[in-house]
Amino acid sequence: MSITLEQLINGIRQEESGGNYSVVNSIGAVGAYQVMKGNIPSWTLQALGHSLTWEQYRDSPASQDAVARYKLGSYFNQYGAQGAAAMWFSGQPNYNSSASDGNTSVAKYVANVMSLAGGSSGTSSSSSSTDASTRVTAASIDSQTLAEEYGFTSTFLNANPELKNIFNQAVTGQWSTDKFKASLMNTNWWKSHSDSERTYLTTLATNPGQAKQQLGQAVQHATDLLHQMGVNIPGNQMAQLVSTVAYNIAAKGWTDEQVKYYGGGYVNLVNGRMTGDAETQYSNGLQYAYSMGVTMSSGFYQSAVRHIENGMGTYADLQAAIRNQAKAQYSQFSKQIDAGQTIQDLASPYISQMGNILEVNPQTLSAFDPTIKKALTTKDATSGVSGQPLWQFENTLREDPRWLQTNNARDSLYQTAHSILQNFGKVS
Repeated sequence: MSITLEQLINGIRQEESGGNYSVVNSIGAVGAYQVMKGNIPSWTLQALGHSLTWEQYRDSPASQDAVARYKLGSYFNQYGAQGAAAMWFSGQPNYNSSASDGNTSVAKYVANVMSLAGGSSGTSSSSSSTDASTRVTAASIDSQTLAEEYGFTSTFLNANPELKNIFNQAVTGQWSTDKFKASLMNTNWWKSHSDSERTYLTTLATNPGQAKQQLGQAVQHATDLLHQMGVNIPGNQMAQLVSTVAYNIAAKGWTDEQVKYYGGGYVNLVNGRMTGDAETQYSNGLQYAYSMGVTMSSGFYQSAVRHIENGMGTYADLQAAIRNQAKAQYSQFSKQIDAGQTIQDLASPYISQMGNILEVNPQTLSAFDPTIKKALTTKDATSGVSGQPLWQFENTLREDPRWLQTNNARDSLYQTAHSILQNFGKVS
């Protein structure tokens, strides 16, 4: 009689602690399954979606069971009941090993667990004696049912004839987990893919509900993260991208950093707009370039923002590129730019004076205004000092045709005419 996963979990629990969820031994193994304190944060994150301290783990029997089911379920699907017990004890699947922790050998530990679990330590003589919970229970399926049942993964399976053939045989033939794994291990795909991906495929065939749940969670996470980044591509392309990323999260264990690295290449500048975090980075970049008195190309922004979103660059890198462009255009102000000043800062005296003399709102003026830009780039022929002196800039503004339309001009002309008339004695 074969051992089911639940029987295995019970056997491990009894062997490790006798079912005592609150025990902590002298070397720091915690709870009913005697998980080492150092493993608890990462294992609870994997199984529960959030980390627990060892004290929180000790005080939560449900969390202990969930972690055991998650870890042992993975081992069980890969190595069977005996191999899973050996992995739990030693980190290696060889259940006949004579390796010992000083008190118990791997082989003896496995034998004890199998006995407590209620089954023989030997292998079943016939697949017909396998417990129903260890067998594939899905009925015969066609391609439409496959797509409906397994969602995006049907695309993956259809692209791998060798795997699809084995998968379909397992489903229609009611194979046991061990039989499915034995066939799978002989494929070229098994030898060229990671342990995480192989585990996922095994789960897909033997526990489709769990695999579908994993993939559904991955689809939601991929969708949220890609939208947050600002990936904005046509609907059918977006669906395919989400499918690819979700599979890699569920099957290959991709982290958010790996998703960002891959998804960053799909961040696009469309009609002068981006979305999500990419729009924030783009908007900030535009404002910074404006303050530095330079115009950057659309290609620059798309490339720079992509690098930010895929983790290959930062907003500071984008700013540095803009500063370099400003120093090339306003080389006379390189030191000031390196010291943290913007071209808008350097232009502010001219902006203020131009606003007063031409009676325009200074908020509408910038270093891009031709008159101000000329003042900034003027260099004194004698001293070599950059920037037109303000008194000279004032004279330039009074020679501007726009000045004649101002109240300043009318008052000045009135005062000049009045002074002339006074000189001739025409007015007092």
